[in-house]
Amino acid sequence: MKLTDFKALTFDWYGTLIDWETGMVEALKPLTSKVERKLLRDEILAAHARHEPSQQVQTPAKLYRDLLTTAKRTFS
Repeated sequence: MKLTDFKALTFDWYGTLIDWETGMVEALKPLTSKVERKLLRDEILAAHARHEPSQQVQTPAKLYRDLLTTAKRTFS
């Protein structure tokens, strides 16, 4: 195969071109700074990973940016 054999190429750009985990942790700082114990980065990401999939199931047509807002409310 040659690159010129293809009409289009795609790739998953979250985590490749965008460091979305750091962005999420930073965006959640106003919420996570309110807890008594400082939360580790991995704890924040794990909480998000627990809540996001169920929200996607409940509202499959919701725009991803709106889904993130709703998921954030479930663990705040």
